[in-house]
Amino acid sequence: MVKRVTFSAIGIALTVIFLYAASALSTGKLAALALSSLLCGACICQYGIRYGMTVYIGSSILALLLIPNRMFTMIYVLFIGYYPVIKLLIERLNKIWLEWILKVLFFNIILFFLYMIFKLFFMPGLDSALVALALKYAGWIVVGLEIVFVLYDLAFSYMIGYFNQFLRRISRG
Repeated sequence: MVKRVTFSAIGIALTVIFLYAASALSTGKLAALALSSLLCGACICQYGIRYGMTVYIGSSILALLLIPNRMFTMIYVLFIGYYPVIKLLIERLNKIWLEWILKVLFFNIILFFLYMIFKLFFMPGLDSALVALALKYAGWIVVGLEIVFVLYDLAFSYMIGYFNQFLRRISRG
């Protein structure tokens, strides 16, 4: 029990550090953001969904309280933080084509909700020419984001596999 709590606490602390790095660094923002979600996935692999969700919830609360730049924190809270849980549940189906359909569908649903939040809170203050340009190329933007999402999912799977191999090597001696 102590190992699980300690592992989760370290995961929370490192996640907040990566989220702070994502908001503070001039380059490597997306890499730091992706690494923040990796810690939740590592905790899920090691101790199960319950501890992974503990890392997600704890790091979300701390990041919202401690990190002044909220953009990457909100991306973490609204999507990337709990994605490892969704990924695990979808991949339990063991049908690769269905898994990818569900993952991309899930991403598009989240993208739609993020767009609605953006439209409600931020779009009224934007220049109308910028909004018109974004809407003109919205289809291409969505396709580009879907490609980035697929690359993120593949990289995430690779990193979790590497993490599992690393833990097996450590546990053997």
